[in-house]
Amino acid sequence: MVDVVAVLDEQMTQLFPMARPGKAVINESAKLAEHPVESGGTIVDHRVIQPVEIDLEVYVTKYAETYQKIRSAFYGNSLLKVQTRSGLYENMAIEAMPHEESPEMVDVFTMSIKLREINLVTAQFVALPPSRVAQSNDASTVDRGEQKPKSALASLDDSNTRFTSR
Repeated sequence: MVDVVAVLDEQMTQLFPMARPGKAVINESAKLAEHPVESGGTIVDHRVIQPVEIDLEVYVTKYAETYQKIRSAFYGNSLLKVQTRSGLYENMAIEAMPHEESPEMVDVFTMSIKLREINLVTAQFVALPPSRVAQSNDASTVDRGEQKPKSALASLDDSNTRFTSR
């Protein structure tokens, strides 16, 4: 049986086939930047797209085996994919995995797997020349070669400060 909603690994293999999906709630949202203006109103001039969040309700059979697979994915470093009717959501990580067990449900328990999108970024740093930096101490020191520290007394002599004993 092929599930319409499934949690997949990088090779698009279903990870938890014995966790039967019941309901998937997909939350795609944005945060709006609001600013008050002098007239008393508010303007919105920007929005930031938030990471996708998916709350996946599943019915777990074969308790020990399936629960351990879900738990391994929770503690693991691999990013997951979630296939739903509306699309494929990539770079997802399990944020929480609460579940409920009761005596009435003899051969199954329900679990709500909460997944959240991980946005991967690569930081890039560019050194600015001293002419483009407000304070010369903040300029890049990459091309300055080996520098020898000044002694504390030498810097005191440079500032014309003298110690006197009484």
